[in-house]
Amino acid sequence: MKQNIHFSLLFVVFTSVLSFSQTTYYLGVGQPTDPQASSCASCHASGGIGQPVYEEWKNTRHAVAQDSVSSSYFGYDCLGCHNTGWDFAQNNYGADEYVLKDTSANPNYVITDPVNFNRVKNVQCEACHGPLGTSERVLDNSHWGFWSGTTNLPNFTAEMCGTCHDGEHHPFYTEWNMSAHASGPPPFMRNRATNGECFYCHFAEDFVAFLDDPNYNGVTFQATKNDAELDVLTCVTCHDPHANNNPGQLRTPISGQQVICDVCHTVQEDSVNVDDTPHHSTSEALSGAPNFGYQYEGKTYQNSAHTYAALERCIDCHVHPTPFNAQTGTAFTGHTFEPRVQACVRCHADYYAVVDTSNAETRFDYRGTQSKTDSLINTLQAKLNQATSADSATIEFKRAKYNLLSAQAEGSTGIHNTRLVQELLRDAISRFNPTGVEIGEGVPTQYGLSQNYPNPFNPSTEIKFSLPEASNVKLIIYDAIGKEVAVIVSDYYSAGNYKIKWNAGNYASGIYFYKIDANNFQMVKKMVLVK
Repeated sequence: MKQNIHFSLLFVVFTSVLSFSQTTYYLGVGQPTDPQASSCASCHASGGIGQPVYEEWKNTRHAVAQDSVSSSYFGYDCLGCHNTGWDFAQNNYGADEYVLKDTSANPNYVITDPVNFNRVKNVQCEACHGPLGTSERVLDNSHWGFWSGTTNLPNFTAEMCGTCHDGEHHPFYTEWNMSAHASGPPPFMRNRATNGECFYCHFAEDFVAFLDDPNYNGVTFQATKNDAELDVLTCVTCHDPHANNNPGQLRTPISGQQVICDVCHTVQEDSVNVDDTPHHSTSEALSGAPNFGYQYEGKTYQNSAHTYAALERCIDCHVHPTPFNAQTGTAFTGHTFEPRVQACVRCHADYYAVVDTSNAETRFDYRGTQSKTDSLINTLQAKLNQATSADSATIEFKRAKYNLLSAQAEGSTGIHNTRLVQELLRDAISRFNPTGVEIGEGVPTQYGLSQNYPNPFNPSTEIKFSLPEASNVKLIIYDAIGKEVAVIVSDYYSAGNYKIKWNAGNYASGIYFYKIDANNFQMVKKMVLVK
């Protein structure tokens, strides 16, 4: 009896090894009417025993990748990406076995076996899932997982798509590799127990599950890979290889107020809590949503033209393609997801005349939009830096800081919605006044910078300055060797006398210099910190 058991186990192991070592063959997608397990469609159509993905796939461009070709440039060298099983190293019923190159023909190939070529023409299921049949053209046992314990799991890697979607005519994969999507999150985030709520915006399998399952929970989701092996935001994160319900086989629409990019590039909250830190507020900024920044009561905020002109929202500027051209060279697909000046020129005819596009720092600073936003951000930041500990607990401080963080988080230095971003910053600047700045009486007749008092000091001192007219003011602290160590004022002030406190508790004893810059007035004075 024991010998029979051992023999049975050896037989199972032996047949398992045979199953793994033998060549698998291409069945072809076939038709739903085919005998069960003799084609993909025989099981994966409506009413079959598998997921009915055939009904969706047949409407995709993959399903007509060979049949729909009309280009005069199409030839033998293109067939490998337009058909299934193109592999010269294997004789397993792939498309390459039924075609010969013929330079005398036009196009330069001849189909030698039309019946079998038609089985595997176009980009079918097995182009991505691999050959699934036996030499007898029936489904191989390995597909059922009888021996391996698994079935053909979904492939979320970018490399799979990049096999064909790359090269000078369509460098999707190359460009994606240059994008932030490809770099993925930092290693510490790959812990579902502690960061599971973030996973659907950082990993392909979770993103698809989030869209498909209304009950998705990132902490409890059972992925097919462990946390360390999960694929980042690859091609199939956004594009559904089985369905063509939206342009580009995207999983959600590209127009309206909720497109594929908005799923993650959003603050995720319907209401504003100024005690929170806004995260990825791009969608709300572009839409001019009431939950972008803290919008002060009694104000009516206006949106910029981008809110209304972006018909395909993010895609208009961030996935702007340039077709292949023999003179200009490699195509551009837009899959670095970086905005392109070519997209700006479509609407702004004077763009090249008013923007230095050769400078990466200024190429989107159309008519000084980003420079102005930067100036407002710096002014607000300087004002917040002046806040005392008591200031930081006030609602005015929290609202102003929330607007600063919102402007920084939207990611374009105001380009997404210039009017709204800049107005929120201006409101924050005007409505928050740190108690560290005191305004004296009267209007002086000349600019002035007084000696700090006390001097020497430990750790705080007061600095007075006078403005006979309204001015942008900077008050900068330098150490003994002239290195800038602090900017304690960077703001627009009306004419008047001002006094500001500087707390040097975090600085070492020594000689310091403070310099004022207001309109064309500059002055420097020395002070001594003694601890």
